[in-house]
Amino acid sequence: MKAQIKLELFLNDEVALLPKHIKLLKALDETRSITKAATAVDISYKNAWDCLDLLNSKAKEPLILRVDGKRKNSGSELSQYAKDMIDRYDAILKAQNEFLNEICTYSDNNIISNLKRINMKLSAKNQLQATITDIETGAVNSQITAKLSDGTLLKSIITIDSQKELNLEVGKEVIFIFKASSVILAKSDDNELKISASNKLKGKVTKATIGAVNAKIAVNIGNNQTIHAIITNESAQDMRINVGDEVELFIKASQIIIATQA
Repeated sequence: MKAQIKLELFLNDEVALLPKHIKLLKALDETRSITKAATAVDISYKNAWDCLDLLNSKAKEPLILRVDGKRKNSGSELSQYAKDMIDRYDAILKAQNEFLNEICTYSDNNIISNLKRINMKLSAKNQLQATITDIETGAVNSQITAKLSDGTLLKSIITIDSQKELNLEVGKEVIFIFKASSVILAKSDDNELKISASNKLKGKVTKATIGAVNAKIAVNIGNNQTIHAIITNESAQDMRINVGDEVELFIKASQIIIATQA
């Protein structure tokens, strides 16, 4: 059995980046010419121009730049933002295909239960990719220390049985997963704060959404990684949380689940 899903990245609520757009952008990157790029993907110049103009106008940052600034007929090239977007698209597509291929290897009797199990693992909002740097094994539990892309170390405490089942070892890439409700939030200027949680991160608030009872706070910790925290509205008001604030995040090692690719 095989499966295939078309991947789309949305530039906004209405405009999606489709496979044909990625193909056109890659051709433009190679040829530095809309005319040659259109020929390479076998569409008309007008069709290529209309697609690129739409994408350029709806993207957060320009995707297409003139090779020589404002000079006409100097050729076109992709911005770094566009190249990063293509890399992200390719990475997601690769992960998606690997996931589908793995699912399709399950027998018909196991596929539903396995899909439910995987969905349960991914239900937690926060997922950070890390590489294991140290493992300390006790009588019952193991403390797993892993490094994020920026060098920050995080710790997770799991059972020895879980460590063995996941075949964890130093150097292995893992995903640290934890719920938004497990994150303790504090203002960075609170010098008197003392918390026993093993993991401490710093970041900047990018979004604060007030609900009926709780507030959802999104914090950028760098390297395109965002952590979500859920706190009460009263706490958000007492702390005077605003977008742009520097905050500290605390997560207990026992609250972090470890996942690996099969």
